[in-house]
Amino acid sequence: MHLRFLAGKAQKRDSFYLVPVELTSATPEGKKVLHAKAEIILAGRLPEGIRSIIEIPSTPYEPKNGKIYDKERLFHGPELHGIEQVIGCSTKGIAAMAKGAPSPASWIKQPLRSAWLTDPLVMDSAFQLMILWSFERFGAGSLPCFAGRYRQYLDSFPVEGVQVVVRITEERQTSATADMEFLDRHSGKLVARLEGYECVIDPSLKQAFQRNQLAKTGGVQLGAA
Repeated sequence: MHLRFLAGKAQKRDSFYLVPVELTSATPEGKKVLHAKAEIILAGRLPEGIRSIIEIPSTPYEPKNGKIYDKERLFHGPELHGIEQVIGCSTKGIAAMAKGAPSPASWIKQPLRSAWLTDPLVMDSAFQLMILWSFERFGAGSLPCFAGRYRQYLDSFPVEGVQVVVRITEERQTSATADMEFLDRHSGKLVARLEGYECVIDPSLKQAFQRNQLAKTGGVQLGAA
């Protein structure tokens, strides 16, 4: 699949600039498919980050079969094994230590930068934590479908990774919403915050995760990895 990342014209609003962005692809017939869109806020300086999630889940988490990546809950391959240790998990949320991604050149043939601004492995690890949480809470897997707002308070993420703290704000049998904070694992300083994360929870995802391979159905490639 060929993905296109598009950025529109910056529009000034108060002391900021807003830039519309889209992630698209095309069908074999040439029809445009919109996968995601957002508005990026450009500012002259970064604001100071103040933590809003003070209570960190401390209930011990026991990985299934003793492994976080056991292929029954997390389908991710070795390159995306970003969760190092789950600190705690409860009905209110989940917290873990997540390692940083390798350099952009390790994942991209012609990277635009030599270092990440926002760490992709850390972000994906936060979404993986929600999968672990949904299995603990409902016995079913989950996948992200929406994010309301993301804000970063440092120029870049710590190279060694961060502590990820997730607070559940609303839950239903088929979905959940949460806020996520990314903390410096040494100082506890807020690195970034993602608010309004939403995921769908569906028992059928468990079988898809375990299959962990592409399956051709009606001429369309489907799969979990």
